[in-house]
Amino acid sequence: VNRGEAIPEGVLFGPYTGEFIPAAEYEEIKKAKMESGNAWEIRDQYNNKTVGYIDPGMNPDPQLHWMAKINCPTKTQEQNLVGFQLAGQIYYRVIMDIPYGKELLVWYGKTYAEEMG
Repeated sequence: VNRGEAIPEGVLFGPYTGEFIPAAEYEEIKKAKMESGNAWEIRDQYNNKTVGYIDPGMNPDPQLHWMAKINCPTKTQEQNLVGFQLAGQIYYRVIMDIPYGKELLVWYGKTYAEEMG
């Protein structure tokens, strides 16, 4: 929740913090049902395949990994951040002004939605 002045459209947050886990290793974590639920997929430079994940862990420190605490909106129109990859890192861009008291919300992506059912 924004507890300060309004955050204007265009502001960037990031990069998303955590450990880089290679894709093959992360697949083993998923098979064991041990994934944190906080990881962002990292794609190759051509966006052809997943090369790994940035994962702050199961119980990320909210001071160090605050971006991991941003929720996914339940309705498209509630989204006020967009996640994107730049140079192998994940950032969030503010897509509309976020006034005081408004929750910051970022769409986690199609894969997340499919996994959640």
